[in-house]
Amino acid sequence: MEATAPLFPSRSNEVGALIALVFGASGITGHAILQALLTSPSTTAFSRVIGLTNRPLSASIAQLPADPRIDLYSGIDLLSRESSLLQLQHVPGIDLVTHVFYAAYGGHGGSFEDLKKVNSEMLTNAVGGVEICCPKLQFITLNTGGKAYGVEFHGQDGIVYEPPLLESTPRIPSPHAENVFYYAQHDILSVASQGKAWSFCEIRPDVIVGFVPNNNAMNMAQSLALYFSLYRELEGERSEVVFPYGAEAWEALHTDSSSDLLGRMHVHCATSPQTCGNGSIFNCVDGPPFAWSALWPRLTAYFGLKGTGPNASPKPKAIESYMLEHHAQWPDFVRKHGLREGALEATGWKFADDVCGITFRRDMSSEARKGVGHTEERDVFEGYERAFREMRKGRIIP
Repeated sequence: MEATAPLFPSRSNEVGALIALVFGASGITGHAILQALLTSPSTTAFSRVIGLTNRPLSASIAQLPADPRIDLYSGIDLLSRESSLLQLQHVPGIDLVTHVFYAAYGGHGGSFEDLKKVNSEMLTNAVGGVEICCPKLQFITLNTGGKAYGVEFHGQDGIVYEPPLLESTPRIPSPHAENVFYYAQHDILSVASQGKAWSFCEIRPDVIVGFVPNNNAMNMAQSLALYFSLYRELEGERSEVVFPYGAEAWEALHTDSSSDLLGRMHVHCATSPQTCGNGSIFNCVDGPPFAWSALWPRLTAYFGLKGTGPNASPKPKAIESYMLEHHAQWPDFVRKHGLREGALEATGWKFADDVCGITFRRDMSSEARKGVGHTEERDVFEGYERAFREMRKGRIIP
């Protein structure tokens, strides 16, 4: 385990202060939680914010505020119980941690079985280590997502799917339930918290829109931003970008989750144990449902392009096909604009195709979130716009 050198030197470990520990701090959710902890529920509520990552994360790449409360530690191997416990024990002041935010994710691209095994093991090791090292623990938040509603199994026998999706919806039935590792994670925390002084909740975003410093294969904003940027480079400004996934996908209602709003929701729940604890579940989406027909033209216009509906013949190439067809142009594009190397290679083009191509309604309700006092809403385009600004600052897009 390595400290990130120290990220911002000097901090307070005063007894009685709230101290946060964030697992997965370099991911799209964990990075947002780090920033939210500096201002929510106030600018002084948390006296120290400890971010744990697997991969190293430098201060320049992290694009975090220059706040002396932040510490980052890399090399945390949650797949090893012994190693992760030893690493946690070497974090200075770990015994003062009061709030834990779990946003780690492993096994990208694996089978359902592999994802369940890896992510269950990671959470089990994290909770076991925290219970040993953090005697002042008050609350844990768990970040999951829309897969808990069986989105991947829509239309299959036994799946009841009635949007807007509510947290009270029963788990999908077997055999599909065994393929949703979020259920296993919730159960791990439920068992671990029984009879303890700490409580927990589960937070379910839809597709997360935001900036992530170390790239993320499931970052919709980065996929679209790089696609539109390269499209403009190769096809020219004001070129038409036809939505390539069909009329049903063009009009299917869904909801997105801005990463900064999601980060603030995590902090709100963690500091509201009376209303948000005991294994409660909350969706966290930006606002009312929308369709690509409303968003696609606005996104393309941001990049100087003209976005239109699926009316072209022959059908245009999907995002992954287009990007891979022009793979040879990537290096010149990066050099010309002085972009960060590796971002194109780490972007999930298939993920973008899969999400844009969903043909059924899958919007999530915000009523439970509002019911516990987190009433913030925004136009979904604002979340994308914020992410694009951060990507420009980070030299991911021109």
